[in-house]
Amino acid sequence: MKKTLNWQLQEIANIYDEAPLWSAPFGKLLLDNIPMKPNCQIVDIGFGTGFPLIELAQRFGKGSHVYGVDLWHTAIQRAKQKIQTLQIDNISIFEQNAENIPLKDSTIDLVSSNLGINNFENKIAVLKEAYRILKPGGKLCITTNPIGTFHELFSIFQTVIEGMQISTKALENYIAHRSTKEIIIHDFTQHGFQYTKAETDAAIIRFANAQALFDHGLLRIGFRESWEKLIPNEYKNSFFEQSIALIQRTIDEAGCFVMSIPILYMEFEKKA
Repeated sequence: MKKTLNWQLQEIANIYDEAPLWSAPFGKLLLDNIPMKPNCQIVDIGFGTGFPLIELAQRFGKGSHVYGVDLWHTAIQRAKQKIQTLQIDNISIFEQNAENIPLKDSTIDLVSSNLGINNFENKIAVLKEAYRILKPGGKLCITTNPIGTFHELFSIFQTVIEGMQISTKALENYIAHRSTKEIIIHDFTQHGFQYTKAETDAAIIRFANAQALFDHGLLRIGFRESWEKLIPNEYKNSFFEQSIALIQRTIDEAGCFVMSIPILYMEFEKKA
C-alpha cells in the first residue's frame, strides 16, 4: 500500500485541481457509467491536465493500464507532475494526435474521451483509429455537450445581431456544429460501432453580473474567441456592449443569469 499524502505540502496543493470545473460534471457522468472490469487496457483521448486519465488509472488499478493521448504540451507536463506525486505506475502518455495512436490493432478493451472525440476537428479520423485499436467487443465511451449548450446566451446574441441588421448565419452555424444523440449514433455506426447506451445529465453556470460572464476564465479560454468570430470586426464592440446590457437586464429582473449545459454520455461497441 502506498503512503498517505500530507495535504499541507506544496506538491499536494499543486495537484489538487484534478477535476476542472468545465469537465468535472461530464467526467462524473462518464465515471458513473463506464464499464469496469479488472485487467483492462484503456486509452483516454484528450485528457488535458490529467482528468479523467488519472482517475481511471486509480479506479481500474493494478492489472490494468491506461494510455493517455493528447497534444497539449503544457497540460501534459501538469498531468505528469500529478502522476509522479500520486505514485501512479499504470499510465503511459502519448503526446501526439489521436489520429495516429502508436498501439497495435485490436489490443485495447476500452477507449474513453471526456469532451474530446466529438469536438475534434477531424472526428472521423479519430473514430477510425479508435476502431482499429479496440478488440472486437471493446467499448468506446464518450461525453459531449450537445445542441442546447448555453442556449440562453445564444438567444441574447441572436436578438442583438438581428437588431443590428447583420446576418445571423455565422451564429446559426456555430450553434448547429454541436451534435445531437441521433447525429452521434449515425456518425459512429457508419464507422463500424454498435450503439449500446446513453445517459443524460445537466449543469448550469450562474452569473450575478453581465460583464463577469465575458470576463470569466473558463469562457475566456474556451469560448470567447469563437464568439468574437461570429461578428464582423466593425460591429464587435457594439455587439458585446448590447449583449452585456441585455444580460444585465435579465440579472436585474431575475437576480442572476443562468446558462444551461446539457451533458450526454454515450457508449458504443466494436462489432465482433
